[in-house]
Amino acid sequence: MTNGSRSHVASEERGTDSDDVRGVQSAPEVPLDVVPEHAEGDGGEALRTLGSRIRELQQEVERLNSAVHEEQMLRIREQATLQRDKSSFEARTKLALFLDLLAVVDSFDQLVKHGEGSQDDSSLLVGSQAVLGQLNQFLARNGVHKLEGLEGSAYDSATSEIARVVTDSGAPANTVVRVLRDGYKLGEMLLRPAMVDVASEPPATVGSNDDGED
Repeated sequence: MTNGSRSHVASEERGTDSDDVRGVQSAPEVPLDVVPEHAEGDGGEALRTLGSRIRELQQEVERLNSAVHEEQMLRIREQATLQRDKSSFEARTKLALFLDLLAVVDSFDQLVKHGEGSQDDSSLLVGSQAVLGQLNQFLARNGVHKLEGLEGSAYDSATSEIARVVTDSGAPANTVVRVLRDGYKLGEMLLRPAMVDVASEPPATVGSNDDGED
């Protein structure tokens, strides 16, 4: 091949290469907002999956919040029950203590009354009076008070129990004649009823039918 032929062929090749380059450079650009249908479908599925997952997470959060709330309410109820049981136990223990203490007060009270009735001035009477005074002060500080003014008043079953019915007391019927054992209140609650003697109705008088006839 001659030099002229080679030059012509080279020129044609360079022309072809130039045309290819110009064709590539002049190709229209694809807009970025144009998404192929297959890509659009993949994206929609991904969004649906994400939305479903978000809903699942929201439901899980709601379930956990509900579980936490129920646990808190359960603990509150348990604490309230424990506090109520504790208060009830303390109240029962306190009542039992006071009732036992009142039995001791009764013993000292009887001892003091016997000593005072016999005009005994011994140290035993003085000591018993001192102990009885201390016991009554302790009870008063804790809200325990003796029922007063029962003797001579009408019998009240809400505060007293009848030990005996007295028929010859001369007092009106249903009247407290004597207090055998003092009653006490703890605040406004009856701690122990009083034991009392109560007057009964006077016996009916049967009139004589003797008119002097045989």
